Amino acid sequence: MIRVFLTPRIRKTAERLGPDVKAKAEEAITAVAAAFGDPHRHRGLGLRKLARRSYEVRIWLQWRIIFIHDGETLTAYDIMSHDDVARWLHGRSK
Repeated sequence: MIRVFLTPRIRKTAERLGPDVKAKAEEAITAVAAAFGDPHRHRGLGLRKLARRSYEVRIWLQWRIIFIHDGETLTAYDIMSHDDVARWLHGRSK
């Protein structure tokens, strides 16, 4: 199991989005922590690599959790919509 850190940003976003999204996010983060590094289990979670060190997992239809992997730990960065993720990736590539 990989260690996952939660940023203040993701905590704030989860609170703002409400208890249902927060509960789904907690479930997804726990599942990703247990399965990270095993590509066969990634499929069932919907975990997808975005860029060199970033990943996303879908919670609900419109929400994604962004993770950043530093080699030893995962950081749960934020919960974003699909469009927000695209903008975030575009901004990081500059």
